[in-house]
Amino acid sequence: MINFKETSMPLPNKDNREKFKNQKLRFVCEACGQKMIMTPAEGYKAGWDYPPYMYPFSVISPRTCNKCGIEKTVWWEICMKHKTFEELTDSQKETIERIYREPESIIVKDKYK
Repeated sequence: MINFKETSMPLPNKDNREKFKNQKLRFVCEACGQKMIMTPAEGYKAGWDYPPYMYPFSVISPRTCNKCGIEKTVWWEICMKHKTFEELTDSQKETIERIYREPESIIVKDKYK
């Protein structure tokens, strides 16, 4: 069983912001499924809610593109609907696993992918 730990509003980690400034990351919108490969700065300028500019890595928070709201995110299910891990869909559980393994899980290692 996984129990979620509530934290106060997370703030971006400015150290990570600089460290990953030029690193290509795989951005995946939880709501519509759109996928893009960008640097954190490019994603931020494009309106994505994504670490490290919006939130720290590995913290459950919305991962959305510039067109989608947060009501279809894992964060919404947990914080607003008070769902437990067991009550989430398989896709939502995979999203949590990806978030917990950040930044490694979203780093683009092959420049041709």
